Amino acid sequence: MIKMVRIDERLVHGQVAMIWSKHLGIDRIIVVNDKAASDPILTSTLKMAAPSSVKVIVLSKEKAKVLLADPRMKELQSLIVVNSPEDALFVVENAKEVSKVNIGNYGKASGSKEAKTKLNDNVLLDDKDKENLKKIIELGFVTQYQLVPDQSITDLSKVL
Repeated sequence: MIKMVRIDERLVHGQVAMIWSKHLGIDRIIVVNDKAASDPILTSTLKMAAPSSVKVIVLSKEKAKVLLADPRMKELQSLIVVNSPEDALFVVENAKEVSKVNIGNYGKASGSKEAKTKLNDNVLLDDKDKENLKKIIELGFVTQYQLVPDQSITDLSKVL
């Protein structure tokens, strides 16, 4: 079961690896990112960031599409991590079950020159990002901002 899809431009780091993995009770972090999947050093770095109790898998979108459609995914307790709303939309369109979509850190590091709207101190969205998040919401997925589990939740369907 996919317990959560997390949009975080840093992919796997302390908040994701330690706090969210423990809170969600997961045994897998699946990173869906073409760049990371094609870079062995980045892949190794992402795997090292996770606790030993959690297996990290780094996949291209092409390979992730196969895994997400596999019925055995229901047996895994997974957190899917992507670094953009576009990739989150890809995941929800290709996965069998997703409990929710969470955005935590996004928009500060990306080099887009398009004007961005500040949702809060941790999330900056351009028009394409907003479009992709709205599509996820229209598909019926709970979509929210929450940096860490003990922080209040912002329902994105109410602020977009």
